[in-house]
Amino acid sequence: MTHPRTVAMAGVLTAGIGMGVVASTLKIADGTHTVLDTTLSTTTGFLFLLAGAVAHVRRASNPIGLLIALAGLALFTEDLQFADEPLVHTAGLALSAASSPVIAHLVLAFPHGRLRSRWERVLALSAYAVVFGSAVLGLLVNDDPQNLAAVAASPEAEQLVKRLLELVGALIGGGVVVVLLYRWLTGRIPQRRLLSPVLAIAVAGAVSTTIGSALGSGHPLAEPLLDVYRISFCLWPLTFLIGVLRARVGNAEMIRLLLERDGTGLAALVQDDEVWKDSRSIDALNAAAGLVLDNQRLAAELEERLVEVQASRARIVAAADDERRRVERDLHDGAQQRLVSVVLLLRMAERRLGDELTPAVATLLRSTIDELQATVTELRELARGLRPAILTEAGLIPAVRSLLDRVPLAVDLAGADVPRLSGAVEATAYFVVSEAVTNALKHARAGEVRVCIRVEDDGLRVDVHDDGTGTADLGGGSGLHGLRDRVRALGGELTVASEPGSGTTVSAVIPLDG
Repeated sequence: MTHPRTVAMAGVLTAGIGMGVVASTLKIADGTHTVLDTTLSTTTGFLFLLAGAVAHVRRASNPIGLLIALAGLALFTEDLQFADEPLVHTAGLALSAASSPVIAHLVLAFPHGRLRSRWERVLALSAYAVVFGSAVLGLLVNDDPQNLAAVAASPEAEQLVKRLLELVGALIGGGVVVVLLYRWLTGRIPQRRLLSPVLAIAVAGAVSTTIGSALGSGHPLAEPLLDVYRISFCLWPLTFLIGVLRARVGNAEMIRLLLERDGTGLAALVQDDEVWKDSRSIDALNAAAGLVLDNQRLAAELEERLVEVQASRARIVAAADDERRRVERDLHDGAQQRLVSVVLLLRMAERRLGDELTPAVATLLRSTIDELQATVTELRELARGLRPAILTEAGLIPAVRSLLDRVPLAVDLAGADVPRLSGAVEATAYFVVSEAVTNALKHARAGEVRVCIRVEDDGLRVDVHDDGTGTADLGGGSGLHGLRDRVRALGGELTVASEPGSGTTVSAVIPLDG
């Protein structure tokens, strides 16, 4: 759907172009204007129309573009006073200063298109009231023969009205310059960059018109000051156009800088009403900011969930260790003790009834005692594999040394300076050594195993190297894979380096506070 302001802009541009052609023709036909005056006024009007069109394309919802184009249209309507047709000539006299209040309104509203403060509204309304009120009053006393609105023609009254208009216009122009200076001094750097060209032209034009109005039209300096005003006035639409293009580059630069952020910090976006509001740039900026904030939110949620997962895995490891100790106690205090008692009873029966037993019964009794003794030994080994008592009582190094003493391989252990650590860390390190040595014995056909346990800055490091076939794989079985999960549950990492013919090295790094 077409924006309502776009329809108005199309009408203003059409009327402005047509009025510009008419105004140029009337000035040339009048013959009282210099080539410089005609060229500057015509160029200024069309530049206002062009700058307004560009500003409207940049953002149709911002009325600043329509104001810029209206300034060009008003400037051309002032030249209707040079028409020969009485009605058109009378309308031109009424609009002889039509561009002045529109320009004042435009300067005060640039770049956001609205009059925000009370003083800005007072100045703009005063400009419209004074200019058009004086124009109507001047028509009543103008003695021009083609003036259809003349009621009491009086050259003295006409001159008085003209002088009053010049003085009040000078005051309004000075007020506009004061407001611009205040906004420039109190604004941010982007706002100053936009206002600086407009302010410079406004100051030049205001100073020239103020001095010229104060001196009067008969003063020798009045005409040169008027030329200065015309030249500065011709440059004014260019300053508005430069402000539009500069604001566009500024918004694009903000978007580029935002997109180049590494995402590690929070992006704070501040929208300044004084900066040109471009819908496409702001939408892109908001979208980019949304991506940054969404990424940070997701990263925070992921980190929080990761902490929860690590905590839950640590609790699972702790619960598994507690369950191992419970099963170990149950085996030691329950089934193992019962079996030992049965073995003792059977040996007692064998001694007491030894002469009365037949050879077959004696052999059966001896076999039963041997089987029960083997069962007790297996239960002891099972309990020791769950969690050796020596690990709890003496620490990691004695427990590992006890484990390696039972291994039928050449073993080298380095780790005499390891202090006592938390139960979870010691148990995890012990099971890493146990699993690696078991794999070397059963699968790698190794002849020698080297175990190194030491405390480093990043935690407890356990290295187990064998000279076997080198075919170990983390994904090949549940033993090493389960150990890696256990190590990771404590915040550590387990790796396996295995090359055929070069043996296998199982390495684990476990944080000391795991």
